[in-house]
Parts: sequence; structure tokens; C-alpha cells
Amino acid sequence: GLNDTRTNRQIYFSFTLLVYFFTLFVNLTLIMTIVFENILHEPMHIFLCNLCVNGLCGATAFYPKILMDLLADSHMISYSACLTQIFVIYNYIFCEFTNLAVMAYDRYVAICRPLQYYSIMTPQKVGKLLVIIWLIPIFETTVGMIMTAKLPLCGSKIDKIYCTNWEVVKLACIDTTLNNLYGYILMFLHVFQTFLLIMISYIHIIRTCLRSQVEQSKFMETCLPHLITLINFTLSVIFDVMYARYGSKSSVQALRNILTVEYLVVPPLLNPLIYGLKLKQIRCSVAKMENSSKEIIFTLTGLNDTRTNKHIYFVFALLSYLFTLFANLTLIATIVLDKVLHEPMHIFLCNLCVNGIFGATGFYLKFLIDLLSDSHVVSYSACMTQTFVIYIYLFFEFTHLTVMAYDRYVAICRPLEYHCIMTPRKVGTLLLVAWLLPFCEANVGLILTLRLSLCQFKINKLYCFNWDVVKLSCTDTTSNNLYGYFLMLLHVCQAIFIIISYIHIIRTCLQSWEEQSKFMETCMPHLITLINFTLFLLFDVMYARYGSDNSLQTLRNILSVEYLIIPPVLNPLIYGWKLKQ
Repeated sequence: GLNDTRTNRQIYFSFTLLVYFFTLFVNLTLIMTIVFENILHEPMHIFLCNLCVNGLCGATAFYPKILMDLLADSHMISYSACLTQIFVIYNYIFCEFTNLAVMAYDRYVAICRPLQYYSIMTPQKVGKLLVIIWLIPIFETTVGMIMTAKLPLCGSKIDKIYCTNWEVVKLACIDTTLNNLYGYILMFLHVFQTFLLIMISYIHIIRTCLRSQVEQSKFMETCLPHLITLINFTLSVIFDVMYARYGSKSSVQALRNILTVEYLVVPPLLNPLIYGLKLKQIRCSVAKMENSSKEIIFTLTGLNDTRTNKHIYFVFALLSYLFTLFANLTLIATIVLDKVLHEPMHIFLCNLCVNGIFGATGFYLKFLIDLLSDSHVVSYSACMTQTFVIYIYLFFEFTHLTVMAYDRYVAICRPLEYHCIMTPRKVGTLLLVAWLLPFCEANVGLILTLRLSLCQFKINKLYCFNWDVVKLSCTDTTSNNLYGYFLMLLHVCQAIFIIISYIHIIRTCLQSWEEQSKFMETCMPHLITLINFTLFLLFDVMYARYGSDNSLQTLRNILSVEYLIIPPVLNPLIYGWKLKQ
């Protein structure tokens, strides 16, 4: 399906990645808003939250593979990976239909039988409906997968940009009547029976709404988003099913691609937006988070000891930032422009430098402004933005160093298999994980912080940090604490993985001088970076949570900015110095 996109694929990749990030952001925002706002713990909002979770599942089944294919020259997929993608996508489709049907029933009860709403839509009833929403699609998809997995295949070419069940069934060497019949049964159950149930519900809803202006207003607010979602999703799924079975291959490939991915791209992006815009309670909850922070101005007290000689500090900080940009951009440009360096290790190093620029920019720009200013203040939105950028930098750095440790393990302990294991597809997958995981981690942490009411506005640091903002809260911060410990545990697991990798590497290196030379050239820079970054980050996290404010401010400042300043400038230098190529 991607044969027509060999040109401009970097543009397609960038646009697709941005859409995926935005899809993750809007869905996670709506999910977290509903979860943490007690006023939104109503059946309609619970079903909406479920719809967003399903949207994330569907989008994640599609985007990572298409992003890898946009960067690869050959667009291949293993049989097991193809069946996995089919399973997740079909489960997403069936769950979406079932959830929309349940939401139609909920709206029918709310508008046509308002006085009985809470006696009908009890917590037990809502729980049963949620179980049905997930179990029926899983059962239907599992049966379909078992039937497909039994087929012997004679072909291996799928004329699409992702795997679908029918495309695999068409490759079978034997009779597929049973698969056809099961497909028609599912089509009848979901596209016709579910759609019919929804239409009957809406006939009753519209008849009720015609009686009063109040009911018409409720219809426009709660039912219109549901109808938009339903019509858009149903039409795009029907088109894809009909075209896959009866369509002609002579139509333009690019047009077919757009129409066949519509239900995987648009609903996960559209649902949180239209429900967020139309539902008053959700708008109010999001607005409440924004309004509670609108007038908040934080004071950064970390620079109180630098009122004298601040111009000297400014010049030194500016030169450090410019040198950091120069060193990283030089290494990035060298790797990008020299084809001999298009190896996994150098690609990972290039990404490490990109992240270094990202993290340094998140810190230096505000710090330079503060050095020239008499008052060191920052708005709430700017503080949250800086926190978000710094956290992505931290999580990415650690995840990326883990990936680089794995790369060195394969290169030294399994050198003959290196290029079979570290294929372009594997490298692309690792890069996606290295960027997406930190983005999700930082996004969830930020949403947890945004919901907090603050009683104080003084941050005893040079820059905004999540825990320093959480400490200013008037409300319970148990969720933030637990999430912080969860992240700590996750990255401790990564550290254990790195240690295990290096135990194997060192054992292998002891066997020959050649391996010891390779270790000194490629692993020593990685170890220096890892130890430096980990120790100072650990100090800052421990000090922020358990440290005393009585210690020397200047010493605290130096130790708390070390991992933001040193790694971005050290990485390109030590790798550029140690790596022969």
C-alpha cells in the first residue's frame, strides 16, 4: 500500500508522528479528566472514557507499524505480527460499535426516562455493560483469528498499508466459505443489528425531544457528538469492508489508502475533541483546571544568591548553551550526511544528541532570561511546559541509554548475528519505543499535576520541576506519589537491564584483546554518560523529596542542574573522541 509514497516519506513520517502524538495527548487528557473529577463519574462519561481507551488501542495498533514502514525501504511484516495487528484492529472496531450502541441506550434512558435514570443505570448495570463491551468483541475476534490461522497460504502480498483479516483470507490456497460466512455474521451483528438498535433508540429520543426546548438542548449537547462519531465510524468501516471484498484495484492507491485508514485515524482523534467541546461538564472541568491556574505566578528562588555578578553568569551560561548546540548539531550533521555512519549505534547516538538539544533548550532559555531579570517569576503554563519538556528529556535519556546498552550487548556478545538482529525495522521499533514511552510517562504525570489546587507559589529551584509543584498543593497528592514511585520502579528495571547487559559484555571482553578494544571504544563512552546522568538525577530526585532546605543554595543549584547541562555537552564530545568512525 505504500509503494506510491517512496518520495517525501520523511514529510509523511513527521506528519503521521505528530498526529499520533496529538491523538495520544487528547485521549489521555480526556481519560485523566474523567478519572480524577468526581463530578464526571456518571455512566455517560464512564462510557466516553472507555471509548477513548479503545481509541488508543486502535491508534496504537496502526501508527507504530506505519511509522516504521515510512522509514523503511521494504514494507514487510511477519505472520505473527500481522495476526496480532489484525486482532487488535478488529477488537477495536467491534468494541467501538458495541460501545456506541451502549452509549445510545444510555442516552435513550437519560432523555426518554429521566426520572428512572439512576434506578436503571446503577453501578452494577454500568459494570455489566462495560464487561459486555469488552468481552463480546474479544470473543468475536478470537474466533475469527482461529479460523484464519488454520488456513494454508499461497500468497504473501497484502495490497494495503496494514493487515486486515480478509486480505489474509484471500491469500489462502483452500476454500474459505466458512470464513466468508463468519464475516457476514459479524457484519450483520455489528453494522446492521447494532446500527438498527441505535436507530430505534434515536427515534424514541427525537420523538421525546420534540416535546420541549430543554430536551432539545440536552439532545444537542449529549446526542449530537454521539451521532457524529457513529455516522463517521460506520460509513468508513462499511466502505472499507465493501471495497476489500468487491472493489477494483484499478483505483488510485493513495485515495484507497486514505479511505481505508479513516476509521483508524479520525475517530480516535475526533471523539475526545467533539465530546470535549460539546459536553458542558467536561468543558467546565477542563476550564476549571485552566482557570485555577490562570492567575498563578510562581517565584523561582534558586537565583537569590546570584544577584551580584549576574552578567558574568549570563555570559558563561550563554556560551555553554551555544557550545552545546554546536557540539550536538555537528555530530548530528556528521551522522546524517555520512552514509558510512548509518549504523544502529550511530543512529541511536544521533537521537541522543537530538534529545540533548531538547533538554538543554528546556532549561537554558528560561535560565538566561532570569539571569538578566530582577524578578525570577514564571507563569503556570510556562512552568508546566518546562516541566513537560525536562521530564521527556529525562525519561528519553534513560530509555535511550537502555536501548544503546542492548545494541552494545548484541554487537559484542553476538557479533555474527548483529545485522540479523539489529535490522532497520528493529532499530525503527526501538526508536519509536524510546520516544513514545517518555511522552506517555510525562503526559500522565503532567495531567496528574494539573488537577491539583495550589496554596503556595514559591519554587526553591532554578527551574520548574514536577515534584516541586506537587509539594505546593493543598489537596491530597497520593496519586502523584504513587505514580512517581511507579516511574522510579520502571526506570530501576531499565537500570537492572543495563547492568545485566554489561555483565555479559565484560565476560565476553575478557576472552580476547580485540573485544576489549571494542569495549573501550564503544562501551566506555556509554558507561561514562550513563553513570554521570544516573548519579546526578538520583541525587536530585532524592534531595527534592527528602532533602533539607538548610543546605548551601549554590551547591544545591550546581548539583540539580548537572544532568541538564553536562550530558548534552558531554555526549557529543566523548562519543566524538572515542568512536573511530
